[in-house]
Amino acid sequence: MKNRSLTAAYSAVQGTFWMGYCIWSSFAAHYLQQLGYTNAELGWILAVGNLLGAVFGPYLSSLVDRRARLSPNRLIPLMLTLQLACVILLLFVRSRSLFATVVYVLYIAFSLTVNSLNLKLYVDFSYRGLTVEYGFARGMGSLCYVLVTMLVGTLIDRCDLIILPILGIVLCGLQAAAHFTVCRMIREHPIVRGESAAQTGSTIPVFLKKYRRFCLVLFGTMLLFACHNVTNNFLINITKNVGGSAGTMGYFHALIAASEIPVMLLFARFARRRKITFWLAVSFIAFTLKAAAVAAAPNIPVLAAALLLQAPSFALYTAAIVPYAQQAVPYEDSAKAQSLAFTMTTVGSVFASIFGGKLLDSVSVTQTLWIAVSVSVLGMFTALAGLAGNRRPHGAASKED
Repeated sequence: MKNRSLTAAYSAVQGTFWMGYCIWSSFAAHYLQQLGYTNAELGWILAVGNLLGAVFGPYLSSLVDRRARLSPNRLIPLMLTLQLACVILLLFVRSRSLFATVVYVLYIAFSLTVNSLNLKLYVDFSYRGLTVEYGFARGMGSLCYVLVTMLVGTLIDRCDLIILPILGIVLCGLQAAAHFTVCRMIREHPIVRGESAAQTGSTIPVFLKKYRRFCLVLFGTMLLFACHNVTNNFLINITKNVGGSAGTMGYFHALIAASEIPVMLLFARFARRRKITFWLAVSFIAFTLKAAAVAAAPNIPVLAAALLLQAPSFALYTAAIVPYAQQAVPYEDSAKAQSLAFTMTTVGSVFASIFGGKLLDSVSVTQTLWIAVSVSVLGMFTALAGLAGNRRPHGAASKED
């Protein structure tokens, strides 16, 4: 069953999440620097926040897989409430402090956890006989991200820093409204298969042993995203290195997100021509090419051109990884598979935040970027090796080892 209203509702979930991501992640470096944090300090804040999110997401997903009473439509409102509490507290922050550090760390952690549960919602649709075009929905998320990025890029050089927490509060409300609509639709449709999945899923240690090739792909992904997030988390530094400003960075973020949209919106149409593993392999190679192009960029126009490689790298990966995880891992472990796939990108951000911040305080921006490129090369070969050994049909993953 294919239902456009379901895709539209899930697009709203994706759109509101990525608008929020723009506030708490993409402009985090600028926000924290304005409060008085150094590159190394803001790196640690981003790292710890991402790390906590990387723990919360898989842990809650593991509970969802193993306990029938727990579901995303029960846990998401709780996470959004905690997220809202944090962003309200940020309204009263005016300078660097322990209080500001703790609140921002928790803000990141609770925000990230929501997306792990968002991915489980997509899987729940599939196992209720409902078709949702994930690539289209995710593309709408990028479109919403572009719109908010352009808005923030315009306002940030003109308004007080409090504009970011204010927008964060508004977006918490929009996320809650979108989730209410989607969760109501899920309750209206019973599961077609895997009725007992919530009680038979593996624990995370068992999962890691059971799906070793899938986990090798995820490990390579983590390394690729460690490099990728050096660019994302410290784009303000890279932008200033080629002569730009915070406003320029805002437009760069908009350009990056805009380049993703065509790939995500059209993925379901062109993806049928090749296996899903082919598209993932293309994205892994493109990540490294993009990293090298960004490191070599001498000025704003060339950097803008390099950032357009976001389309065959991040956009293609994002559209392909969700259906790949759904094929590689059966329903009883689906929440963990989707959560871990997203979490690996988060763990990559942790390493980028810690080591990227330290490197930027020790060596030049260009040297930092070339070090990141070497990590990306290692990640590319690791992920490709995992794909090469994981070409079994749907459902076979559970028997691969």
